[in-house]
Amino acid sequence: MALIAKTKLLSAGTVDKASAVRYQMSEIHPTLRDRICNLYYPPGAVLGETALADEFQVSRTPIRKSLQRLEYEGLVEIRNGVGTIVRGGDLREYRDTYAFWLKLSEMLGDFCSPAHAPKALERMQGLALRARTLQRRPPNFEAFWEILHELHSVINGLITNGEVRQTHDRCYLQVSRFRLNIVELLWDDEVKNLNGELEECCLALRAGDMRALGLVQRNYISFDLAHIARLIS
Repeated sequence: MALIAKTKLLSAGTVDKASAVRYQMSEIHPTLRDRICNLYYPPGAVLGETALADEFQVSRTPIRKSLQRLEYEGLVEIRNGVGTIVRGGDLREYRDTYAFWLKLSEMLGDFCSPAHAPKALERMQGLALRARTLQRRPPNFEAFWEILHELHSVINGLITNGEVRQTHDRCYLQVSRFRLNIVELLWDDEVKNLNGELEECCLALRAGDMRALGLVQRNYISFDLAHIARLIS
C-alpha cells in the first residue's frame, strides 16, 4: 500500500537553521502529531530529539515531553538505544481501533452539549463548502486531511466529559494515517462519504441533536470499516 507522504524520511527533525521558524512551546506537540498523522513523518521515521530541538529552537526537555505524549497516543515508540520511532500498524490493528471508535461514537450523544452547537454548525458549514470543491478537482490529499482533521476537532470539542474526549481523540489519531491510505486508493468514494458526513452533521447540529451527531459519525466509521474489509479480502 502506497504512503501519502510529503517526504520519505528515515531520520526526522533535520532542518535548515537559516529557515527555522520559532514555535511556541504549546505548538510543538500538535505540530509533531500533525506531521505523523498526515504522513509527513512516515512509519519507521526516527524522530531525533536534538534535531527537533534545533528546529523548534528549544531545549530537549519540551521535545522529550512531546515525544512521550505521542507515545501515549500510540503514534510513536520510544526504544532505548535507538530513539523515537514513528509506529506503523497493520490492517487488522486499525480495524480493531475503528471498531472501538464506532462503539464510542454511538454514545457521544450522552457526552456532548448542545450549548455550543451553533458555533460548531458555523464551522461545519464552512467545511462542507470546502469539501464540495474536492469533487471538482484532481485528488488533493492534503486538503482532504485538513478538512477531516477539522471535522474531528469540531465534534471532539463538543464532548464535555474529559475522559471520553481524550479517548475519542486518541482513536482518531491512531486511525488517521491509515484513513489517508484508504483515501489514496478509494478517492471518489471517500470524497463522496466526506461530503455526505458533513451534510448530515450540519443537519444534526442545526437541530441541536447530539445523539444524531454521534450516530452520523458512527455510520461513516462503519463505511470505513467496510473499506478495510475490501482491502483485506
